[in-house]
Amino acid sequence: MTARLSALALVLLLAAPLARAEVPKEAFEDYREVFTLLGRQHADAIVTVKFVMSVTNSGNEQRIEDRTQAVLVSADGLLLVPERTISLDFSSLGEGGQGAPVATSRDFRVRLADGDEWLPADLVTRDSALGLAWLRMRDVTAPLPFVDLARGVRAEPGMVYFSVLRTSDEWGGVPVFRPGLVLGETHTPTFRLLVDGVPGLAFSHDGRPMGYVDVDLASMMRTRNTGVGLDMADLVLRMTPIDKVAAATAQAAKLPVAGAD
Repeated sequence: MTARLSALALVLLLAAPLARAEVPKEAFEDYREVFTLLGRQHADAIVTVKFVMSVTNSGNEQRIEDRTQAVLVSADGLLLVPERTISLDFSSLGEGGQGAPVATSRDFRVRLADGDEWLPADLVTRDSALGLAWLRMRDVTAPLPFVDLARGVRAEPGMVYFSVLRTSDEWGGVPVFRPGLVLGETHTPTFRLLVDGVPGLAFSHDGRPMGYVDVDLASMMRTRNTGVGLDMADLVLRMTPIDKVAAATAQAAKLPVAGAD
């Protein structure tokens, strides 16, 4: 089990160089105004979620505390997170075949940008086709800052985008910003934009959401190249267009938490 998790971590580390997007100097010579705008508009909507992931293998259970980036997408506490943090079947990654370990998560806790407490949240639903999931915070008593996904802009190859992330406590839980680049698009097996950057919600230079960026773990494990040819064309992240993310989120907003009466 440890070896499989190490292999998965290695794949994610190999994807790390993708975060260094080359941006033409004539297009953007200075990001300070963009980062100031994004910070003012969206930084408070980017929060940290902690959870406990239970990995079951041959009847044995191992619990691991993990964390992820989340985006508040409604004033009443609906959160958008990557689906891989909710459940992960290692057989889908080509690891172990039948009877491979399965990881499921629970005990979700959220810390808001201006808070010190870890507040409980529950799973609402997930969409495996899009690779997205939604949580809902409990007992929200006042409107929260959120990103309006309905105000998105279409992403196209050649466009620069920006990600807003929140650091761990080690770095003060502060917002940081990363530029990315839309490299291309594919219709295999379904329409996705291929991008260079980091996972999370992508924004345009004027603060409009463009799509949700994530790593396709199964695809990366299938196509990992260990030869000397160093064919790195497939080492990209995927972006789900914002119209699909917004439509799925609108449906999730109508649902109760999973298992609720």
